[in-house]
Amino acid sequence: MTIKNLKFSFSVVLFALLAVGFTSCGDDDADLESKSYNYAFHTGQTVAAAPYSGDHADNFAAELVLQEMENGNTMITVNLSNTVDGETYRIHAHDAEDAASTPNGTPYNETPNADVLATSVEGNGGTASVSEESTMSVTELSTTYSGFFVVHDPLQDISTVDISTYLVVGSFAR
Repeated sequence: MTIKNLKFSFSVVLFALLAVGFTSCGDDDADLESKSYNYAFHTGQTVAAAPYSGDHADNFAAELVLQEMENGNTMITVNLSNTVDGETYRIHAHDAEDAASTPNGTPYNETPNADVLATSVEGNGGTASVSEESTMSVTELSTTYSGFFVVHDPLQDISTVDISTYLVVGSFAR
């Protein structure tokens, strides 16, 4: 084989490898599932008899974003709008339960489910965001998980029993 043929063969092999490399380096994230859910200020949508009662401005809202990760887990991001600067917002999921089986007659387990979501974020006077990884898939969280998404009022003592202290409460990822 001559030097000229060797250079040509090397060029063809190099080109082929680069072509394969470029075609296999596509945007893998484009195939990952993402879902977003908006929650309005709690005016009694979930429990008409117990709307929010407190001093927080009622222009507050929350967005729950589920982003599938390559490992099958879900990155959950919560975006809170119109937060109070310097106040800590407690955010979590409560598993749905039969009210007859809970200590205070609530339709949910009063202990937040940290395997789904249990976090907090400090308000900044505008939009505050926080992310946390869940071992559950986007499909599990949005179709089979039965629970509630809750944002507590940072201007009141936290209560997992008094729904009138919740700024946001609704079915999780629905």
